Amino acid sequence: MFAADHSQRLCVATTIVAVHAIGLYVALTFAPRIQQAVAQVPLTAVFVSQPEPTPQRELPQVSVVTPQPISQMPDLPLIEIPSEAPPSPRAITVSVQAPPPAAPQADRSTPKLVSTVEYVREPSPRYPPQSRRLREQGVVVLRVVIDEHGEASSIEIETSSGHARLDDAARDAVLRAAFRPYVEDGEPRRALVLIPIEFALNRGSA
Repeated sequence: MFAADHSQRLCVATTIVAVHAIGLYVALTFAPRIQQAVAQVPLTAVFVSQPEPTPQRELPQVSVVTPQPISQMPDLPLIEIPSEAPPSPRAITVSVQAPPPAAPQADRSTPKLVSTVEYVREPSPRYPPQSRRLREQGVVVLRVVIDEHGEASSIEIETSSGHARLDDAARDAVLRAAFRPYVEDGEPRRALVLIPIEFALNRGSA
């Protein structure tokens, strides 16, 4: 056992010596070459110039002025501005007349009051038999609206005869009549007319 331990130590010592010997050989062999290669490399030296100090500017001295209050405002000259420029001697004045007001347009929806109408078929009143026996007479005035087609669209009693049967007979007679439409500016329009219907026994009404 002692012999094995001694052999192991001897082996380690031999290895260490061999490594040192190899290192010494390499150093002695390659050291001159390394020094020669380093000597051949040019060295460049760069000198960095130190920046010049920036001169400090001296600030100008500012004098402080204290404003003095104005005790009185100065009098300003008066300037007269003419309200209207004088006319030029070569200017021509032309009076502008206002346009005449537009004539109001008639409302064609409102019936126009006329004094007479033309009949296509005149009203033929029928004397009520009972009014004939009772000898009822009178004049009925009817307020009639004639439309654009010549028909009585509205019939109202303007003035009564005093007898209801005669008033109804007059209304029926006008309702059966036919009228010619009232024309204005070439166009038919509604018209309002007063139509009297007389009932008299001595005239032999139907």
